[in-house]
Amino acid sequence: MQQGGDVAREVLRAYAALPVRGKPRRRDNGVNEWTVLAGICLVQDGEEGPRVQCVALGTGLKALPHSKLPVHGDVLHDSHAEVIARRGFHLWLYAQVERELACERAKGKGRALDAPSFLERDTAGYWRLRSEYTVAIYVSTLPCGDASTFFLAQAAGVGGPAPGLAAPVWRDSRELLPSVGAGSTEQSASALRIAASLGLSTAHDGFRGGSDSETPAAIVHRGRVSYSSVSCLRTKPGRADSPPTTSHSCSDKLAVWSLLGLQGALLSQLGVRRIPIAFLVVGGVPEQLRRRVKDEVRRAVGGRLEDWARALGMAESDFCPPSIHFSDNVFDHAREEVARQAGCDEADVASCQTSLSYVANVNETIEIIVNGIRHSAPSRRKEGEPLGPKARSRLCKLSLFQCFEASLDNSEPDGSGQATPRAHARSTYFAAKHARWPTESQASTPHPGAEYQALKAALRDDSSGLFAGWLVSGEPYEHFDGLGHVVD
Repeated sequence: MQQGGDVAREVLRAYAALPVRGKPRRRDNGVNEWTVLAGICLVQDGEEGPRVQCVALGTGLKALPHSKLPVHGDVLHDSHAEVIARRGFHLWLYAQVERELACERAKGKGRALDAPSFLERDTAGYWRLRSEYTVAIYVSTLPCGDASTFFLAQAAGVGGPAPGLAAPVWRDSRELLPSVGAGSTEQSASALRIAASLGLSTAHDGFRGGSDSETPAAIVHRGRVSYSSVSCLRTKPGRADSPPTTSHSCSDKLAVWSLLGLQGALLSQLGVRRIPIAFLVVGGVPEQLRRRVKDEVRRAVGGRLEDWARALGMAESDFCPPSIHFSDNVFDHAREEVARQAGCDEADVASCQTSLSYVANVNETIEIIVNGIRHSAPSRRKEGEPLGPKARSRLCKLSLFQCFEASLDNSEPDGSGQATPRAHARSTYFAAKHARWPTESQASTPHPGAEYQALKAALRDDSSGLFAGWLVSGEPYEHFDGLGHVVD
């Protein structure tokens, strides 16, 4: 791959082809908006070079405060570009499963459907991405969180790694820590108290160590707090005086996805095997910093889990961090590019309030999201009731749960002798994610859903693991049924 150029060009081409609605604009007060773009592509090697298809993309910078999370699963918690793109990829995968099931039904009746095939069944009857495809992710800037530590330190003038340490661990620099000073508002102070109650380290907690070994695994940092520390968990957003969230940084999420796969819990329970990230392509990094940033990004989005995974018995074929590439292609709505075109400082441009979702080959390819729901949709709900279908995003938990249940209803036994999706306990979203399948001693091939949950539990629950402090909204926010009603 030509340093990620093919993937970047395809995502930027797909974005440029979308209507202007939902994209950054010039506000009435003259301030220009910017955003972050992420896209997921299928890469297929060919005699004339790789063939790249963008199947899902997203833009966005926002996440809901913990205090505003709904219990009906009808509002999108995290609207950062990488999350929008990945959830769009889930929607695309459901469409592929439905297409394959329709082809199987037609074949059983002696007919053939002319449909592109991206998935296939393995010998155990489970779904997997066809072997000729690999998956690449493009992000227009460094993912927030751990992947950005070196770049932020360079921008702030931190000179280099601490003496005597081979690993890229940065010195503590008190003036770099975002803090809430004497002039802070009551709301800001309250936000910090809530953050502490969620188990987050804040600027007022002080610095918690200068190396990985000195920073407790269970501590989760708020945004850029002590960003001279590396390999620690961080939440969004970066501002310390903003309402706290339980949404982890995109660096943390990419690391989890690189280990567990892009398909997520529900699709794993549907029988979709792990879909690894082969390449991560990053834009907006100056040429002179790429050599060092490459090592930092690889560590952040999977490398920090390698030793843990090997100790768990995972071979390189089971888990390997994504290969990191950079792109010279310019994203016109990147912060630095918007500021350059406007002839102003980056501080003088504003973040776009909307998120844009594009998914290839689905009925409604484009959706605009504001505050976790569809743009211009009413956000008020009847007490105890979920938002209506016209208001909720197709990417929220409830909408994707309905895709999952529809795929279960359309599934047919494949004759392999393995447990079929119809045996699934699916009374609630939480139950569907954590359904139990026959153990390895009971089945010749473990179910993908069981493998996914076991590995995720080990990653989060192992006291020796780097992700033992992972924050979750938890079962109270996932105890809804397929209609969005909370189950007692």
